[in-house]
Amino acid sequence: MRIAQIILSDASQYERKCQRADRAALGERHEVVDDPQNADVAHVYTSGDLPRATFASFPVPYVAPARLARARWSFGKVTEPGYVVTWENLPEVVEDWYFGAQRAGGRAQKTVGSFARKSTQNMVEQTMARIHRFRQDVEWSVFDAPPSPEDLAGVDCWVDPAVHENDLDGFTAEALVVGLPVVASRTAVNAARLEQGRTGWLVPPRDPNEMTHAILSALFKAEVAENKIKAAKQTGGKFRSRQRLRVLTHMYETLIR
Repeated sequence: MRIAQIILSDASQYERKCQRADRAALGERHEVVDDPQNADVAHVYTSGDLPRATFASFPVPYVAPARLARARWSFGKVTEPGYVVTWENLPEVVEDWYFGAQRAGGRAQKTVGSFARKSTQNMVEQTMARIHRFRQDVEWSVFDAPPSPEDLAGVDCWVDPAVHENDLDGFTAEALVVGLPVVASRTAVNAARLEQGRTGWLVPPRDPNEMTHAILSALFKAEVAENKIKAAKQTGGKFRSRQRLRVLTHMYETLIR
């Protein structure tokens, strides 16, 4: 099977890391190309609507996380995606290099890590101000680029202060796989990632007080943190590429029959 991967400019970090992992996994058994004209099926990675000018007469069946943008007038045949893929019907994947990384720990000065997004900046600042009311031995590192396994291993706790349901870019799954205690806003995707709170702390979105208490618990209540980390190790296999690959290939094969 020949699969074209198309990455639109508005693709989120979540979509981009899924594309990298998909390309590596699919490439072992199939041919992955960039041009849909030479493919059997295509996968479009984007975070917004699909531009009608590009996809109205697409040459091959395709899957995408969005539908075609609405138009006031529609001319000609419109080719909709065969599957609209979401985190709910297509398992999240963590790239292989995160598995096996080990967190350092044991430092007197504690470091909280998170991934930079404009929408979460205010939450980070408010939460950090509240933490410093109780502790002066905690600092917060905000990563402007996707954190590597070494980056994650260098912090003591990972936080995803997402404020929107469609914000999938917190790198929460990667932190779980590395073995970090994780605090995350209770969005639907984070509740699924953290097994409804069994493998990490879930707090209400936009609530710096609750987030502060959860972070301090993750950093300084070792027994509670280790229990959640142990539970995360037991369920980390759900982020392996083979779980996603099985669903993806079924979608592709269905579309080209």
